[in-house]
Amino acid sequence: MNSETNIHVLHVDDEPDFAELTAEFLKRDDNRFTVTTATSASEGVEQLSHGDFDCVVSDYDMPTQNGIEFLKSVRENSPDLPFVLFTGKGSEEIAGEAISAGVTDYLQKKRGTDQYTVLANRLRNAVQRHRAEQDRKRQRKAIETAQEGVSILNEAGEYIYVNQAYADIYGYDPDEMEGEHWELIYPDGDTTIARDVILPTVAEDGYWRGETTGLRADGTTFLEDHTVTRAETGELICSVRDRSVEQEQEIALTQFRTLVETLNDPVYVLDETGQFEYVNDAFIEMVGYDRETIIGASPALIKSSEEINRSQTNLGRVLSSNGPDSVQFEIEVQPSQGKPISCEDHMGVLPYEGESFGGSVGILRDITKRKKREKELERTNTVLRTIVETLPMGVLVEDAERDVLIANDRLGETLGIPVDGEELIGRDCAAAAEELKSQFIDSEAFIEGITERLDQREPVQDEELHLTDSRVLERDYVPYILPEGEANMWLYRDVTARTQQRQELKQANQFLAQTQTVADVGGWELDLRTESLRWTEEIYRIHGVDTDFEPTVEDGIEFYHFEDQTTIRDAVERAIADGEPYDVELRIVTANDEVRWVRSRGEPRYEDGDIVGVRGTIQDITERIARQQRLEEFTSVVSHDLRNPLNVATGRLELVSEECDSDHLDSLQQALERMEALIRDLLALARDGRKVTDAQPVDLTTIANRCWENVETEQGRLLTMTDQTVLADSSRLKQVFENLFRNAVEHGGADVTVTVGELDGGFYIEDDGSGIPLDERDAVFEAGYSQSTSGTGFGLSIVKQIATAHDWQIRIMDGTDGGTRFEITNAELIDT
Repeated sequence: MNSETNIHVLHVDDEPDFAELTAEFLKRDDNRFTVTTATSASEGVEQLSHGDFDCVVSDYDMPTQNGIEFLKSVRENSPDLPFVLFTGKGSEEIAGEAISAGVTDYLQKKRGTDQYTVLANRLRNAVQRHRAEQDRKRQRKAIETAQEGVSILNEAGEYIYVNQAYADIYGYDPDEMEGEHWELIYPDGDTTIARDVILPTVAEDGYWRGETTGLRADGTTFLEDHTVTRAETGELICSVRDRSVEQEQEIALTQFRTLVETLNDPVYVLDETGQFEYVNDAFIEMVGYDRETIIGASPALIKSSEEINRSQTNLGRVLSSNGPDSVQFEIEVQPSQGKPISCEDHMGVLPYEGESFGGSVGILRDITKRKKREKELERTNTVLRTIVETLPMGVLVEDAERDVLIANDRLGETLGIPVDGEELIGRDCAAAAEELKSQFIDSEAFIEGITERLDQREPVQDEELHLTDSRVLERDYVPYILPEGEANMWLYRDVTARTQQRQELKQANQFLAQTQTVADVGGWELDLRTESLRWTEEIYRIHGVDTDFEPTVEDGIEFYHFEDQTTIRDAVERAIADGEPYDVELRIVTANDEVRWVRSRGEPRYEDGDIVGVRGTIQDITERIARQQRLEEFTSVVSHDLRNPLNVATGRLELVSEECDSDHLDSLQQALERMEALIRDLLALARDGRKVTDAQPVDLTTIANRCWENVETEQGRLLTMTDQTVLADSSRLKQVFENLFRNAVEHGGADVTVTVGELDGGFYIEDDGSGIPLDERDAVFEAGYSQSTSGTGFGLSIVKQIATAHDWQIRIMDGTDGGTRFEITNAELIDT
């Protein structure tokens, strides 16, 4: 980067004092920095629309729109502009989201002024990389977009760059040619021309142009237009155009004309203006006009305006960026005499020359006879199809030869055939019946029943069939007369549910009655066989509907908030498919359009080893979620509204320390450090009460040793007398150890000894310090309680809260050597 080049920075932070402080330190670090500040994301967007900036620095936690949302707004118009997230609210989740959104760098605010030096270095590096990349893109784009082949040779005659067009001409990939000598593309006899004529001319005049013979990778040769220019740096820039392509196109055109003239189907070509440029003899015969009348005419000669619009619409589909190579559609052609002719038009576009549309080509096929047959068949079957599709049962209609005429989709569902009705049409019913009979207990009776009905041609109702999967079907036979002759209609109904419903209803009532004993909890049951859903009165109350409302399976999903419907649907489907129970917290929208939070649990219901349904409970947890949200708001205020002013105060203190000396400055430094400790412990206290849901195996000896290294222990020592592994949230368990270790050092002295040992169902942490009096042991777990002037009073309260979140029990006992022992029990231990 040029040392004289300025760097214009846009700094967006809702704390004006901190933004000004940052600007001052950046300019003190490097006078090339010019900083413009904004106090909100919207103001930042406005500044970017009117100013020319080299990079953006932004806070994360800002009103209305946070830093990542601001980043996404910037990326819409400036996808490559360097963007650094400089925030006091740091977490792996925020960092991961920022990286996914395309942040250039991520820097967390810290106390002290060293952070501004780091920020300045990262901004200089980001801007330098951005400017260099912009230069490279501009140079590459000029070459890559060239229509002709372009290459660059070094002074040794080796390729150092080859664009795709150049490589395509010679039949190579660009990376295959780079590093090779220019002799690669010349026949052996022509290399002397290049050495004796081309290179000397370029050396003297700086330029040469003429015709040469090129050598492709497959050994073939071709005539080429060749230009060679010498750059100021001594490199040679070559451009090539394949002249044989024009000859090949002329040959292809001749072959095309020969082919289409021999086709029986009409063929036409329209030029780029949409007028007939070519038609074959079959086309002339169809439309009845002579060739002179057609060539140069518009399609309006043989098409109505409606048909022209249809053709243009389909042409637009082919020309669209993601459209098909060709389209097939129906049109009507109006010949010079007679009625319109129904045709299929198979249309595509001619190859492009450069970027210009060259016209379209199409093949017409007369489908008049086919359309007539389709109409006759449609009239014949309209009434029968209407009956079949509306019947709530499986229906099959066969003709006198026992070929399937009509079948609805319910037939496959009822008989267990993995096909829809359309796939059965035309099949031989006798052969299909033989394939199906193995599914029935009395297979011979199944076939004999069909034969008997066909012989007698008398209607039969409610014939019972038993399937090997314990289902029961009823079959009806109805003889039918079509205009073409006799037909047979078979109707199948699954009546298994009739015999099972009473028993299932009794079981369901027992389960649903049990859930009524728990306040704010309702029970539900989904039966897969009858596709029915049952609720208890409490669920009706939670959803805000009357008990006379009859819920459907879809109602069970649609009462959930639209953003959570996929989650609950997937959970139910996993319970059905894999037998996996679920326990999730989601939103519902009541009948009164009120959004409430519920805890939804479900588990599969089995019968004879098979999953036949899902049942579970719903509990209204709106108040608990509201309390949790208020807690999150509190932590956000503490993190943002207290830490930002604290950072500003720390920075100002360092500036004052450089300008004057006072005994009060040390006291002020200590006060700021105590405020930082209070904020840290207060945030931990607010966060760590959440229930642990993602516990993992943690080795107690390993985590104890790591935590001991993080505590200032001076001459203290740690003894680990356990090889246990406990199921826990490792980050929160780490906080338990560190807080108890600090407590031991603070109250036990510089040479304290801390022991971590085993208990039945848990573990203990013990020191040999002065101990905690019996009458104070309950009070030490209260937030703010401290016997030390340097402590925050939150450490042991955090320990208690983390233990409760794990469902552990914690108590204080006397230590072995007179100190304090913290015993944690009811923990889940894992054998290793």
